[in-house]
Amino acid sequence: MQRCRECAIILQEGRNWHASYAARNYRHCMECARAYSRQRYGKLKPTVKRRVPAAGVTARTPMTARDRAVRNRAELARQRRDRPEN
Repeated sequence: MQRCRECAIILQEGRNWHASYAARNYRHCMECARAYSRQRYGKLKPTVKRRVPAAGVTARTPMTARDRAVRNRAELARQRRDRPEN
């Protein structure tokens, strides 16, 4: 019989605990695990600011390698669509 480390209720497989947790030594009921996740990950902002190189900041943001790859991929797809069918 195992108990939750936070609230000390008895852990019952399938009700408030998963058997797969046993291999990892998780001794928290699902509600305590959810509360921890909300508290821990709720602080993270959903949007991420774009990384801009600090050197030579101009009015126009510099194009990153990812931007170039996306642009090139889009251009290739456009050309493929416009190509006549044989």
